Amino acid sequence: MLINVSTLLQEPVGHARRYAVNHEPVAVPEARFAQEITGDLRLIRSERGVLVTAELELAPVSVQCGRCLEMFETPVSVQFDEEFVLDHDPITGRRVEVLPDDFRIDTRRHLDLSEAVRQYEESALPIRPLCRPDCRGLCPRCGHNLNTGPCACAPADSDDRWSALARLQERLGTEDGDGAPEA
Repeated sequence: MLINVSTLLQEPVGHARRYAVNHEPVAVPEARFAQEITGDLRLIRSERGVLVTAELELAPVSVQCGRCLEMFETPVSVQFDEEFVLDHDPITGRRVEVLPDDFRIDTRRHLDLSEAVRQYEESALPIRPLCRPDCRGLCPRCGHNLNTGPCACAPADSDDRWSALARLQERLGTEDGDGAPEA
């Protein structure tokens, strides 16, 4: 989404504009990112360029459940404050120090929100998404999705990994009759 900020850049520091966006497309083709945003933007003239304060709802994103591996859609909201800078002062023409990670305003004085939205969407996605809070996941033996019903595997009688602790519990419980270990 390109926003022409040429008039705002001519204003004194502190002047602001508000924008409401409704289903506006944003895209970063080289990252294979395309999204639609809805929300509010506030653009404030800063010393180095324009400070963008955004509260946005994004189109639902398709993610894979961390337990059952099924795909599902989840809503994403992002909020950010980012400064977009020019490589020169618009009034004096003097060169301004720009860091490699700074978001930039192009030479035509357009500000593109796409990369900022992409980065904030990535950080807003859950690390281990769940399709629902009570997702039962997959059977550890056959891989059947337990949300669709029980699998055909026979229930495990016991887990051999716990057998040593079970023997220790049995031994400690019979040493003095009350289950407490001797001091």
